[in-house]
Amino acid sequence: QTLEGHADRVTSVAWSPDGTQLATGSADKTAAVWRVDSGERVLTLKGHARVNSVAWSPDGKRLATASGDRTAAIWSAHSGQRVQT
Repeated sequence: QTLEGHADRVTSVAWSPDGTQLATGSADKTAAVWRVDSGERVLTLKGHARVNSVAWSPDGKRLATASGDRTAAIWSAHSGQRVQT
């Protein structure tokens, strides 16, 4: 299966702890969350420059992103809202 939808190259990929979702970071200045079973993009996280890295929290409730703008952010994996920078 191929997940398509970023406008520029994908720079990072991480499995969710339960294995049902993937998070991707991209040079298009977004991160995304995808359902593995359907390939559906369920969240788009905006507010960075190029996203260099994505990582899930151990409980799967949050995502961390690191960016070329010299910031890291924590996001709700449920709503996509930024909860901390």
